Amino acid sequence: MSNVDARQQALAVRDAFEFEPTSLVSYQSTGKVIVLGDDDALAKCSELPAALDINPVAISAGRIQIEGYLGAYMVKVTDQQGNEMSHQGDAILDLNEAPLLAREMLPPGYFHVPPGDWGNPELMAELADLRGEFQKPKFFDYDASICAHGVNGKVACRQCIDACPAEAIHSLVDRIEVNPYLCQGGGSCTTVCPSGAIRYLYPGLRDSGKRLRDMLKVYQEQGGELPIVLFHSESYSPEMYLQHYDNLLPLEVEELGSVGMDLCLSALAYGAMQVILHIDAEVPRSSQANLGAQVEWTQALLVGLGMDPVSVSLCSHDAALPEVEAASVVEMAIHDMPAGKRNAIYQALDHLVAKLKPGADRIDLPSTAAFGEALIDAEKCTLCMACVGSCPGKALQDGSNREIPEVFFIESNCLQCGACVQTCPEDAITLQPRLLFDFETRNRARALNSDTPFACISCGKPFAPTSVINKMQEKLKDHYMFGSERALDRLKMCDNCRVVDVVQDPEAMGGQFDPQKGFRQ
Repeated sequence: MSNVDARQQALAVRDAFEFEPTSLVSYQSTGKVIVLGDDDALAKCSELPAALDINPVAISAGRIQIEGYLGAYMVKVTDQQGNEMSHQGDAILDLNEAPLLAREMLPPGYFHVPPGDWGNPELMAELADLRGEFQKPKFFDYDASICAHGVNGKVACRQCIDACPAEAIHSLVDRIEVNPYLCQGGGSCTTVCPSGAIRYLYPGLRDSGKRLRDMLKVYQEQGGELPIVLFHSESYSPEMYLQHYDNLLPLEVEELGSVGMDLCLSALAYGAMQVILHIDAEVPRSSQANLGAQVEWTQALLVGLGMDPVSVSLCSHDAALPEVEAASVVEMAIHDMPAGKRNAIYQALDHLVAKLKPGADRIDLPSTAAFGEALIDAEKCTLCMACVGSCPGKALQDGSNREIPEVFFIESNCLQCGACVQTCPEDAITLQPRLLFDFETRNRARALNSDTPFACISCGKPFAPTSVINKMQEKLKDHYMFGSERALDRLKMCDNCRVVDVVQDPEAMGGQFDPQKGFRQ
């Protein structure tokens, strides 16, 4: 059977696939429209559908702030004297030359119509239909327990916030918040998230992976050779590529920004020769930049595996596809796509390593990568364990079940988020993006730093790393509260013994403490 015939069978399987439905987000609108513009623009309000409740707001000098979404808009206009007027409505019709709301993905119910485009019959029909209940899919799911955004009041990772073209994600310092009414399903947040805390649901990763696998499986079973998977948005038709490449398998996705390293590597593991992400005019610029970064470090990984880096590439505007040198495919993996992003990447990677047998055991990655190691400067580290408490991926772990103070590291869990770097009071931690090919090495806990336990000089109980006690002694020796030898020795005591010694020492706390009466007035 020819590639074309095999493709026909594969695309039939692709089109018949049924996705698990996601939940819906509902909007309620009464048809109250806030119209923004100058006096000439507002004069056109009389031409709007009579069923609408029009609230014209003249925009002149001053500041304007727009918040909300369909059914819940708030417009605040502040004049040059500082006087503020607020306007509430269900939708906004912006008649200014440049849109007042500058987002790549605009919230539902916001319409920008420059003066020259007035009278569009499709717009008028859409405006006339603004009353009632409207629904859209909930595009995402969020697991705060594995989010690397922040910890202990310090922000580490903010990649999803910076990536969102709809400005739907906001920081709550220790976690993020996603507004489902503003989210338009751009998908970039899920692609850049190092931990998989944000998951794309339209469709979910497992469904996307199963459809991908089923399509490639049928293509190969029907005798198709050297398949090329082309991910593209629904706004683009791949007819030109289908005519020129008989081995091309197009795969439409809701938003191209949702296609990350997990799907690209999985496609190669499932037998694709090449994976192409097609950029068209509808893909937001921020999504294009994020996809470029993802492809960059995916290509670095492919080089380490001994594959042609253009096996995963971006292309646009019907450009010719980059040619893969020494084109080949690996034996198709049989595993199902895992639900978790990192698990999907590792499973695909392990399959590719097993089949390709690269000469190296690791590959250095660009700074944007979400895989790598943490390094601890033993001369600076006091084993305070702040890094352990801050690590969202549990890559850093303490040795609480052991006899000596130790920090352990599991590289497969490291997100390169920087939370440990932000938290470390000694500036003892650095990060190195890389990826280990060996499964056992990647998942084995190894010690990064250790110390001997310091025993309380009073009761003999071990209570802290020796390095911590030594550093405390060095830093506090000139402090007025530790001016005596006895006071300084209290730093070598456990909590209980330290309290007992303070009570027994008449000179404790600068002589202001009376064991019988407490602090002197």
